[in-house]
Amino acid sequence: MATKTKTAAAAKTVAPNAAVDSDSTVTGLPAGFVSPFKRVEMQPNIRVDDGLCCLAMLTNQPLDTIMQAAFRHGLAPHGPAWCYASHLQSILREYGLNAEEKECPTIDALPDVALITAEYNPATQYGRWVLWHHVRAAAKVKSFHYVIDPAYWIDPSRHIVTTDIQRLITPKSPIYYLGITPKTMTKGKSK
Repeated sequence: MATKTKTAAAAKTVAPNAAVDSDSTVTGLPAGFVSPFKRVEMQPNIRVDDGLCCLAMLTNQPLDTIMQAAFRHGLAPHGPAWCYASHLQSILREYGLNAEEKECPTIDALPDVALITAEYNPATQYGRWVLWHHVRAAAKVKSFHYVIDPAYWIDPSRHIVTTDIQRLITPKSPIYYLGITPKTMTKGKSK
């Protein structure tokens, strides 16, 4: 579950690890486009794991591996618990990625790769995480963007959304997101 907290920094492009073919007639993605992210679905009635599913997509890791990392970073293994942005940021650092929490007024201001809050409720400051990917124009292909939604309850035709992203965004509310970038190494230092 996505929640708003206060931090900010710049976001750039991430080079993801996994690749999955997409059917343009089903997804609305350009013909021949291969998404670098494989959809990981939330576990029905187990716990709120939308953010963890998005991390599994970003890192190309099984959800169980990401869950174990979440437990190491303070998520309670049993009972009610929320996976806050700080948990997600800590886990992503293990995989060489930075996640900066920010907000913007429109999807046009989002970075190339981000976790965005879908169906955000300003009164409770809760939403759910989905994976955003903006693909820059190259050769004969125009730029485009899409969202991969880990929700188990949605129709399969909505797993990858390209044309109706606005349905996920709360009107008259900023878009809260985690901008994902590769972790930069300090010159002269090793891991």
